[in-house]
Amino acid sequence: MIQPAEPTRDRLLDAAEALFAERGYEAVGIREIADRAGVNLSGIKYHFGSKRGLYLASVERTVDRRGSRRAWALLDRPISTRAEAAAALREFVTAFLRVLLQEGEADSCACVIMQAAMEPGDATDLVVREFIAPHHEQLTAMVGVLRPSADAPARGRLAQSVMGVLLHQRVFRPFLDRLGQRVGPGAGIEVEQLADELTGFVLRGLGCGDLTTQEPGAGEAPRAGMGAMA
Repeated sequence: MIQPAEPTRDRLLDAAEALFAERGYEAVGIREIADRAGVNLSGIKYHFGSKRGLYLASVERTVDRRGSRRAWALLDRPISTRAEAAAALREFVTAFLRVLLQEGEADSCACVIMQAAMEPGDATDLVVREFIAPHHEQLTAMVGVLRPSADAPARGRLAQSVMGVLLHQRVFRPFLDRLGQRVGPGAGIEVEQLADELTGFVLRGLGCGDLTTQEPGAGEAPRAGMGAMA
């Protein structure tokens, strides 16, 4: 039975998010989405214009709901010195890890993004253009401040290496938990400590070990930028 019009948009987004996470953009049809949402097929055109529009809106909503925009916004401010870049990196790593390690809703967005990566096509282009490329530019700019000697291609590769370190904590989390690397309240490590450790690791990898307070393994995890700013 067709339900009232008011929540139609949200029901379509809920259905699309679930189906895209399960099977990816290409394998899901708009009629299937409409049927799962319990709305007329015309509702997709009315609210989103097309399947592409619905897909983009569903990805954007999952990203917003998880709070990753707030994490990326930490890199929007002017960063001109290595110390500022190191401090911004640590803030970003901490905020981004909190998003990545959320339970429940984080899984849906991760699945949607991974589906786009595993089956390159229109969905991949949408995700890259609307979400990944702008953030890649932000991270590359910060890497450029930390490693000014690197040329543009090298900065891009280093930026993606930073993301690889972070995304590993999400993609391989089931394995890491079973290896005794559980993160969170009452677990073996808190997000703040993990963020300190990963930030120090990244800074040393970028040749910026002087921007951590101490050598790795010397007790408390290093805090990025604090030594340089003291």
